[in-house]
Amino acid sequence: MPIPCKDNEQPPQLLEGICVGVSDGDSLHLELPDGERVRVRLYGIDAPEKDQECALAARKKLGKLIYDKEIRVEVLDVDKYGRYVGKVYAGARYVNRYMLKEGLAWHYKHYAADDELLAEAEARAKAAGRGIWSTESPCRPRIFRSEQRKEGES
Repeated sequence: MPIPCKDNEQPPQLLEGICVGVSDGDSLHLELPDGERVRVRLYGIDAPEKDQECALAARKKLGKLIYDKEIRVEVLDVDKYGRYVGKVYAGARYVNRYMLKEGLAWHYKHYAADDELLAEAEARAKAAGRGIWSTESPCRPRIFRSEQRKEGES
């Protein structure tokens, strides 16, 4: 898959197309009207990794919300992997917020510290004990990835 932007280019501000794949609870593949396929990372959230509790539930929920449907992405950035990072909408539903509200992702404060809408959605899910917040000791994916790398180095 090609990297969508050269180093000096600004990402487009809005992408619209059909979701043709869901990799996990916070990333997807989008087919644009011209047939080009791009990767998208949901801004401000971090869903459980493959081997973490709730990972499958997060992937399934995201798929149910957006797979094979028209979505739009308000692009905010392009990450180091060449994925567009943005706010994803299915109709009027703000998907990033919805995933937090359902307890299927963490608010990724490292990248979206000032986003009060996302912070509130996470707080409500946590208070209600939904999704990841119903598990005994939820571990942020960022920490899980770090621990996995350390184990791989041993």
